[in-house]
Amino acid sequence: MPNQFMANTKRAKKHPNWGGRRPGAGRKPKGDKPMVSHARRAKVRPGARIEIRWQLDPDIELKGARAALASAMKEGSEGTGFKVAKASLRGRVAEFRVTARDSERLARGMQGLAIRFARALNRMVGRRGRVFVDRYEVREG
Repeated sequence: MPNQFMANTKRAKKHPNWGGRRPGAGRKPKGDKPMVSHARRAKVRPGARIEIRWQLDPDIELKGARAALASAMKEGSEGTGFKVAKASLRGRVAEFRVTARDSERLARGMQGLAIRFARALNRMVGRRGRVFVDRYEVREG
């Protein structure tokens, strides 16, 4: 125990700002106004209908977006414990109504759907890079 205490105090003397919370510390938001908080999401009730909104990158051309969404839905709308009941594209916002067995199934299902949608959209538009601006927004409804 004394050795551990000594190591911590020596380290603290070398680096006076080492450890603990500091004002202004941490990763800064990428945009002017981040869309979704990076706080931990609430647990999902099994079988609950969940509404999801996901904002697309403003640099993307939307000419192939509906076809890309249809392609992604055809392949990845249903998985073990995850099902997309409805998907729509309103301007630069993709909206989904899903059901999931639990929070992990929701996360894995949305990851798969996002990858399929992004690859299809990038292929159709002839570009590379990210498609979504930020994390998706979840509301139980």
